[in-house]
Amino acid sequence: MFKRIFKTIHTRADELLVAAIVLVGAALYYAPSLMPHLASAGFSPIGADSTVVKDTIESEFAKDKAAVIALIKSQTLTVDSPEFRAAALDIERQITSNPNVTSVRSYVSTDQEALVSKDRHGTLALVSIKGDDTTQEHTAAQIRDSVKNTTLTITYAGNAILRHDITQQINKDLAFAESLSFAVLAVLLVLVFRGFIAALLPLLLGGFTILVAMLVLRVMVEFTTIVEYALNVIILIGLGLAIDYSLLMVSRFREELVAQKGEVAKALKVTMHTAGRTIFFSGLTVIISLLSLVVFPLDFLRSMGLGGAAAVLVAMGGALVVLPAMLRLLGRRVNWLSFGRAKQMDAAVQSGDQLTDKKSFWVKSGQLFMRNPVLVTVITLLALGAGGLPFLNAQLATPDHTVLPQSSLSRHATQELRNDYTVSDSPVQILYIAQHDLGTETAPLYAYTEKVKAVTGVKNVQITAPPKDNKLLIEATLDAPTMSAQAQAAVKNIRTLTADQAQVAVGGATAELVDLLAMLTAYIPLALAIIAITLLVLLFFMLGSVVLPVVAMLQNTLSLAVSFGALVLVFQQGFLADLLPFNVTGAIDATQPVLIFAVAFGLSMDYSVFLYGRIKEEYDSSGDTNKAVLAGLQKTGGIITSAAVLLLVVVAAFAMSGISIMQQVGVGLVLAILVDAFIVRMVLVPATMKLLGKVNWWAPRWLKRVHRRVGLSE
Repeated sequence: MFKRIFKTIHTRADELLVAAIVLVGAALYYAPSLMPHLASAGFSPIGADSTVVKDTIESEFAKDKAAVIALIKSQTLTVDSPEFRAAALDIERQITSNPNVTSVRSYVSTDQEALVSKDRHGTLALVSIKGDDTTQEHTAAQIRDSVKNTTLTITYAGNAILRHDITQQINKDLAFAESLSFAVLAVLLVLVFRGFIAALLPLLLGGFTILVAMLVLRVMVEFTTIVEYALNVIILIGLGLAIDYSLLMVSRFREELVAQKGEVAKALKVTMHTAGRTIFFSGLTVIISLLSLVVFPLDFLRSMGLGGAAAVLVAMGGALVVLPAMLRLLGRRVNWLSFGRAKQMDAAVQSGDQLTDKKSFWVKSGQLFMRNPVLVTVITLLALGAGGLPFLNAQLATPDHTVLPQSSLSRHATQELRNDYTVSDSPVQILYIAQHDLGTETAPLYAYTEKVKAVTGVKNVQITAPPKDNKLLIEATLDAPTMSAQAQAAVKNIRTLTADQAQVAVGGATAELVDLLAMLTAYIPLALAIIAITLLVLLFFMLGSVVLPVVAMLQNTLSLAVSFGALVLVFQQGFLADLLPFNVTGAIDATQPVLIFAVAFGLSMDYSVFLYGRIKEEYDSSGDTNKAVLAGLQKTGGIITSAAVLLLVVVAAFAMSGISIMQQVGVGLVLAILVDAFIVRMVLVPATMKLLGKVNWWAPRWLKRVHRRVGLSE
């Protein structure tokens, strides 16, 4: 395969670059239309009872559901004063003037005591809005911007305004992350490559990857649901891996220019057969890891898996086709405007001399850790295991208003709603489907609501909307917080109740969490099996060993323990909350450990392929495991750590997001990358390979024969 790619690049480099430019042009034209086609939710398990209830409410009870909740209040006036009532009615008239508003209900227009605050200085105005999610969000923003009153203050909560604010924050974060990442990366790449021309190539490939991946996503949204968070993962993974692959490819090409005495064609051919092969395997491992998310019946995880896989595929294709074409045209000019070691390499290319490799820091550290492999292995494993202990106390939840920054007005309004009003913004919602006429036979309904009231933790039960045919919406308010264990227990107990002559389905935020946790528990083993089996097979074909793939996967899993433990310490327990600018939510989003595992595991395998691939190459030449390990560290230690630092810049930019979900992803990945690149790769790998010796390369004879036939060895 690489021979065919190399031949095409060698003869048609110009045409390939023109095709790449055309592809970028198409992306620039179509990608801007992507955002309106992205979903803003995606956290409801497909087919679950809670999702059925949610969809039914959206389709049949939408005009009775408040898309926006306006909190109207005064510091001095009570809701019963004439001044308050007159001002509140004026606010209602302003809201109703919007053509998309179907109804507004507050205390001053309905006299419902449930809409009055505990101190009677405020009322809720429940605003129903027609249209789809996008229309509701746009209308909610219009209302917030246009409605004014000099007597009363108005703040806004509700699903539509929260979705709008989350979308706006995501757009802001994307622009910030892109500008910060490219600016910092530009400086670091010059330092890493010791040259300006070489440093430009990864940025070009990164831009190509992001744009083309967005084009791929634009096509995907025509066939499946993609949530807006997928944009974040495209930029994070696409830019990060484009930088990694460029670093590996360009570094090897410059190295081979020296070895091949400036013959560009030979240098590129060797680069494609070595670094290109490594990138191919690396890309496949990351894609497989990300595509494991597609098995979950949850649009959020599926979108992240599809978006991430698209980004990796484009980054891999760009690194194997577009980047080599640029290197073919640049040739020795890749070392223009270089300094330091790179300038010495350029001089060696021109003179035909060979550079002498000094014993690097990575060789010295490898020798140090290989002297006492048992002690190093035990200490490292204990440290990594201890780092994961806090995760045993993890509290899992689904996203709510706390995903927004502390400064968000809609977040404060939602919290005020929960503190100052008896009305719940997230009650248990029960869809009651009767087998009889609800207008004439009410005894079964009454009996069922009495059963619900008797459930421990249920505070109030009410029918919140007129019946639709034989369907009725019942809401139960709970004593416990929405995501608490007590609330989950109450939902589970309500689901055990039966209704005479009717079917019931239980939904709401708490029910969604119960269904989400049940779904994750059911599908995680399948996702892990897909990752384990496919990656074991793939790594075997690359390395010809059944031992190293197993060791690599265990090491990568251990490196994630620290990430999961840190998520609990920072976001749940508030560790270093005064120093770190993160949203402490008191819980971990239930999907984040799964997402972080898939992404971080794939990235860890990326570095495993970098290192083990070079060690295998050296072992095939020398037959000495210890020498191969040290040579592999000598050749890739700097590349892996440089790639890790550059990837950290990209991930850290997303950790600075205003959305707590992306903060959790960012922090988890930052720690996973740090641990993997600087502890697992540089400490644990040399120690365990020294410990295992020849066993590293063991495989049954029949598998050895299979490996030779496949022809994936150098």
